[in-house]
Amino acid sequence: MAHRPRLNKVIGLLEEGKPAFGTFVSNGNLDGLAYVADAGYDFVFIENEHVGMDFTDLRISLQFLLSRKRIASQGNLQADPAPFVRVAPNAEEMNQWVLKQTLDHGVYGLLLPRLESVEAARAAVRVCRYSQKTGASESIGERGWSPRVAARYWGLSVPEYYEAAGLWPLDPDGEMFLIAICESVEGVKNLPDILAQVKGIGGVLAGPGDLSVSMGTGGDTKDPRVQEALLSILATCKKYGVACGGVAETPEDLDRQLEQGFRFFITSSHQSNPTLAHAQKVTGR
Repeated sequence: MAHRPRLNKVIGLLEEGKPAFGTFVSNGNLDGLAYVADAGYDFVFIENEHVGMDFTDLRISLQFLLSRKRIASQGNLQADPAPFVRVAPNAEEMNQWVLKQTLDHGVYGLLLPRLESVEAARAAVRVCRYSQKTGASESIGERGWSPRVAARYWGLSVPEYYEAAGLWPLDPDGEMFLIAICESVEGVKNLPDILAQVKGIGGVLAGPGDLSVSMGTGGDTKDPRVQEALLSILATCKKYGVACGGVAETPEDLDRQLEQGFRFFITSSHQSNPTLAHAQKVTGR
């Protein structure tokens, strides 16, 4: 672990064995992003899968997450909340240009929909990681070199950004967090092979919505088969030492998932949010 404070708040919390709490806000919803920035969330997923993908909106959205007061009071450059983006392409579509251009705007990680194969996982890791310096033991990386905007958003020089933008935990001091959504029958089946063979995925979100549709329940996430599959995802993540995330719609969901061993959580972003308040209370956060 790096000696300096983590730039990516979520990585710092996970390394300390603490849970992380976040929510979704649509790309371009500036009022929603401003609220989330001040509400105590650790991270936000900027939604770019089910809304129009617009990089100008993304650049503006990222600005509305910044709080000069918080940066000054912290005395460091940690992103709080840490901004991640759920990208539009499913992992199997191999639209690497979308991942590359999203990272180049300065986000601290990606949420990758519907990961189902080792090949797709490898492709995602390669495009999210710069080629390493000569002599590095793990040199695979294909991210294109255009770091000026991202480096400025992180508050770093270009050489500093190159060093910081490694994929955690493959790069132990890296600050980039790649999260795969396991949300289909095929994904659940192949997840053990994916996590065993591909390093660089920092977290897996157990996605109940798409998974329930994939399992033929018509979107019923409470179906026992869906709940069993979510626990199977969690068990696989525990086996391979990868943080697993859950969707906690209520305080009761949060209590149960904390006990089960989920590590990061998505709650509602409504401005009256009992689940977030409950989460902070029961975890001392």
